[in-house]
Order: sequence, then C-alpha cells, then structure tokens
Amino acid sequence: MVRKHLVALDGKFHAERAFDWYLENFYRDGDEVVIFHCSQFELHVGLPGMAVNVEAVSKQVTQAKDKAEAITQKATETLRLKGIKGYVVLKSGSKPEDLINQVVDEENVNHVFMGTRDLGSIQRAFVGSVSTAVARSCKVPVTIVKIKE
Repeated sequence: MVRKHLVALDGKFHAERAFDWYLENFYRDGDEVVIFHCSQFELHVGLPGMAVNVEAVSKQVTQAKDKAEAITQKATETLRLKGIKGYVVLKSGSKPEDLINQVVDEENVNHVFMGTRDLGSIQRAFVGSVSTAVARSCKVPVTIVKIKE
C-alpha cells in the first residue's frame, strides 16, 4: 500500500523546515507527497451599494495566486530533484484547518505534516493555531514539526 502524506506549506520558515524534516526523517521510497497550500485572504469590495473597485479586487486575487505559485513551485522543484512522486493541491478560504481536513478525505491522505510558530498561550488564544486545530480534528495522524531557530 502506498503511503500518501500531506505537507502543509504557507511560505513561512517553520513550514519550510517541516517539509525539509519530513523529507529527511520520514519519507520512504514509494511514498506519495501532497503539497498543500491555502490562500487565506479576504476580498474587500467596499460598502454595500457602492461601486466595486474591480482593479483592487483583481490585484488581491493576483497577489494571492502569485504567492501560492511561488510556494508550491519551490516545493515541487524539490520533489522533482529528489525523484519523489507528488503533486500540489491549492485551496482558498478563511479556515485552513477545515480545508486540510477536506483534502485529507478527498486525496486519501494517511498522515499530515505541519510546522508550528510555537505561539505562546496568550497569542494562541487570540489568533489561534492552525496546527493545533488540525491535530485536534484530523482523522489521520498529524505530525507537528517544531524547529528551533
């Protein structure tokens, strides 16, 4: 049976180090890697009844698309250079943890790997932690990779 692992990337240092850790410590020949990125943004279209600034909305969408492409292109290039089978899944929405769980189901993922920013308890209470939410709600094992800077 092929093991299929999801690696969540958001373009930040901790996620990139988690990807590196996964490749160095967990990946085995024959595994398949799902590179996941969630474009998390809110479109600001103005006040109800006012004209929408189409240019501003278009710019927001383009910036999110460019960021996603840059993040996933780097990861897919790493997989290609190492001869590892894998592919990218891009989603957009406001709750990455829900989208990760959705992709786990859709792609039949066996294990999820994520980095963590190691927020303190006060910060975590205000901004939340995607990795903690995924670990609590995911139906497959979740490895949260904590790398000291």
